Amino acid sequence: MKMTTLLSCLSLLLTSVAALGGDVEAGRRLAQLRCSPCHIVAPNQRQEIADAPPFEAIGRKFGFNSDMLVFNLMGPHAKMNFSLRRVDAEDIAAYIGTLAR
Repeated sequence: MKMTTLLSCLSLLLTSVAALGGDVEAGRRLAQLRCSPCHIVAPNQRQEIADAPPFEAIGRKFGFNSDMLVFNLMGPHAKMNFSLRRVDAEDIAAYIGTLAR
């Protein structure tokens, strides 16, 4: 019983560390390359498609829950014609987290 509890706690800890491990700079570059045609991805950007929320608003929407944001970035996206690998989604989530604060 103690071993199961210990392993569960360790698993949660490692999952949390992985979620926080996104590379903010890589996320910023990827967002500017792939997301900026529809979203405002940087504070100084002023062009976007009208119905696509800015990254700042997306960050506030998820209250910044990195796991939920990564999940949503990897899931189906109505207008996105590409998919993200988990590491890319974690990087973009880390970048969005810096905007939402």
